[in-house]
Parts: sequence; structure tokens; C-alpha cells
Amino acid sequence: MWVLIGGLIAGAFDITFAFVFYLPQGATPLRILQGIASGVLGRGSFQMGAASAALGAFFHFFISVCAAGIYYLASLRLPFLTRRVLISGAVFGVLMFLAMRLIVLPLSTIGFRPMKVGNIIGELFSHVFLFGMVIAYAASRARSLPYHIRSSGTTKSL
Repeated sequence: MWVLIGGLIAGAFDITFAFVFYLPQGATPLRILQGIASGVLGRGSFQMGAASAALGAFFHFFISVCAAGIYYLASLRLPFLTRRVLISGAVFGVLMFLAMRLIVLPLSTIGFRPMKVGNIIGELFSHVFLFGMVIAYAASRARSLPYHIRSSGTTKSL
């Protein structure tokens, strides 16, 4: 449960940051969400209105929850990830930024596009503090639960 919550909160923080950060550059929340959906739908996403924006929101949160799940699973093998939350979360945030920029975007219909230095700094800030650290904290909370609660999804003792 903590992993799901962490992924959703990290996704909410990250997308809210994008809405606020890119607004002065002329990007509206609708356009940002359509841009996310355009990774699958192509340029036509910008003509589809709220439907493609909703799909973009789904993709954004799906990726966020999957990232949280991957981090949690990695923490089962590498306990350092949940003992050193700030450092591990920061590194994870940077790695997620790089994975999105260098793997996911080039494989999507968007492709690789150079970024302004200010945007790189802003997005790294978001990925480190609002995404990576949130997910690392959620994973540490999930790992701190007794095994019988983590494995059964219930709070009853065996």
C-alpha cells in the first residue's frame, strides 16, 4: 500500500511542479498532459482535447507507480535503498530523469529533444526532491512493516 501511495504522491508532486514550472513558458496543464500522451498517440494528441490529457495523466501516474514498485523491489535486494532514504532517493531521482530523457522519450513518438539548461535544472530538482525522495521514503515505510503485514495486505497478526 505504501508503494502505491508513494508512487501516486510522487506523481502528483512531479506533475504539479511541471504545471507551475512550465506555465511562464506558455505551457498549460492541458498541453502538458497532452504532451505526455503524444508519446504514444503522436502529434494528433494535441487535437484530442481532454481525452488525450486524461490518457497523459494515466500514463504519468502509471509510470510513477511502476517506478515506486521497481524501487521497492530493488530495496528487497539492496537494503541500503531504504536505510539511506535521502541519498538513495536523490540518486533514484537523477536516474529516473536520465531514463526518461535518454530511453523513454527517444523510444516514444516524441523522440529526443534538447532541453534548456534552466529546464534541466528544474526537472532534476523535481525528480530528486519531489519524486525520488518521496518514493524512497514510501519504500522505507513499506519495508518497515512486519513481514506478515507486507505479504498478506492485512493488519492482523498470524
